[in-house]
Amino acid sequence: MTQLLPGNSLGFLLTDLSRLFRQAFEKAVEGAGLELTPGEIRALAHVSRHNGSRQAVLAERMGVEPMTLSAYLDRLEAHGLILRTTDPTDRRAKVISPTPAAESVFERVRPLAMQVYFRLTRGLDPDEIKIMEGALVKMRANLTTDPQILKESEQPIFAEVIEVKGAA
Repeated sequence: MTQLLPGNSLGFLLTDLSRLFRQAFEKAVEGAGLELTPGEIRALAHVSRHNGSRQAVLAERMGVEPMTLSAYLDRLEAHGLILRTTDPTDRRAKVISPTPAAESVFERVRPLAMQVYFRLTRGLDPDEIKIMEGALVKMRANLTTDPQILKESEQPIFAEVIEVKGAA
């Protein structure tokens, strides 16, 4: 056998799916003519999800270099979409928060994200999606040391099935 793991191993499937999902989302964003890049939108989504996190923690959660995230945050700050404030526990560190203006970006990007989501989940029923989400949350918890993600993994999973006309 010349393969590390046989066939469609879970690791390869997860890696391929992540890559393809990201490519589809980036293509949708680029085609929409938004003033933000896919990377900036992804950074803004992480800032919103992890409101008040330090910049270094956000970079780790996104899987990007701190300097890459810093460039995204510079542009988001210039657009008035985030605030950088001094961390009250360490004056050298900055914590990042979205501004109310970020919601207008999400309102414009949400339909694009939903189109990609419906494409991704086409052919799956709501129970399959719920089971898959639960399993992925557990797997992520098995590999992370991030306290916020570990806390999230203890919460019940509720997959929302959102119906959009013509999305099926």
